[in-house]
Amino acid sequence: MPQKLTKTRAELETLLMAELRKDPVCSSVEAIAITGRVGRLWNIAVERDGPRIRPDCRHRIWEITERLCGQYDLAREPSP
Repeated sequence: MPQKLTKTRAELETLLMAELRKDPVCSSVEAIAITGRVGRLWNIAVERDGPRIRPDCRHRIWEITERLCGQYDLAREPSP
């Protein structure tokens, strides 16, 4: 299996937001943040305009995250 590329948290957040902006169902998402790992996937926090994320947008976030996790490793951040 080929080795995955490594990207920073900011690079991956930019990729994820670019994908979400293409989907009108996720138009209320204003920003996302990768807050850590949950198993093999990243934990994603979502900032949105409105009280809730639509279920179909939540599913889209999961699909994109799963695909990006298969392509990229999250770079380790230096300790402060």
